Amino acid sequence: MSDMVKSKLKKLKMNKAPGVDSVGTRMLLEWNCQRRFQTLLLNTKTLDSEDVPLDWKLVNVSNF
Repeated sequence: MSDMVKSKLKKLKMNKAPGVDSVGTRMLLEWNCQRRFQTLLLNTKTLDSEDVPLDWKLVNVSNF
């Protein structure tokens, strides 16, 4: 799954504005591999446990 994340990150456009979370493309690209893995692990475990925080249920998600 880490390869999929790397592939998606490479396709991001640098001139796009950050979303409501204020995380811009540059920040995502500059995160080191360990942080990306930890974020992926957190998201996966949260979704697997089906105990999703309310804020996550209210966000507007789009494909990139």
